Amino acid sequence: MAEVTITNAGLNLLRDALNGVPVSTTVTYIAIGTSSTAPAATDTQLGAEVFRKRTTAWANGAAAGEGLITMYLSPSESGGTVIGEVGWFAGNTATMTPNSGIMIARALYSHTHIVNQESIQFQLDSII
Repeated sequence: MAEVTITNAGLNLLRDALNGVPVSTTVTYIAIGTSSTAPAATDTQLGAEVFRKRTTAWANGAAAGEGLITMYLSPSESGGTVIGEVGWFAGNTATMTPNSGIMIARALYSHTHIVNQESIQFQLDSII
C-alpha cells in the first residue's frame, strides 16, 4: 500500500475529542474505492467508494501511541473490484452508508481483488 495520508478532518476529530467534544474517535469502518487520484489532507471521502465494511480488529502496536486498525476482506467480498484507494472512517456518523463518517486517513492501493481466490487485510498502522 502507498503512503497513508492523515486527513485534516481526522486531525480535527482528535483535537475535538481531546477538548471534551463528545465524539467517537473509534475507526469503525474501512472502505475501498476505484479512484487513483492522489490523496490530500483536505479529502473528506474516497474519490469513488464501492465497498465498506466494519473494522475487524484493533490492537496496540509495540511503540508508544501506536495503533493497528485492520479490515479483513474475504475472498467472497467485493470480488473483481479494481481497488484504487482505501479509507478509514470514524465519528458518530460513520455507518455502512458510503461516504458517511469522518475519513481520518486515505491511501492509494492498486490491485484487482480476485473473487473466491484471495483475502486481503487493510491495516492502518499509526502513531499519535
